[in-house]
Amino acid sequence: MADALKAKGNAAFSAGNYDEAVKLFSEAIELDPSNHVLFSNRSAAEASLQHYAAALKDAKKCVELKPDWPKGYSRLGAAHYGLQQWEDAIKAYEDGEQRAVPA
Repeated sequence: MADALKAKGNAAFSAGNYDEAVKLFSEAIELDPSNHVLFSNRSAAEASLQHYAAALKDAKKCVELKPDWPKGYSRLGAAHYGLQQWEDAIKAYEDGEQRAVPA
């Protein structure tokens, strides 16, 4: 069920329906609160709505759940950037880069 809600949330996000995406990802999180990707996706939707404090909260939870996943740090950096927290944004991006697998 959480996967179906995630898929619907992704479709809503892709269509630019960010409020609907946040709602769907939130429902999915209720069913699967340990899924870091759901927090990442909701963070992206919140950032798209310029709700950067909410995006930051979700990005932090994503990184807490999966600290070795570089994409979580990109969400963290984007939220800090939106909040004009420049140094924190740079640090988040650098932390993510350190976790990236070399090509």
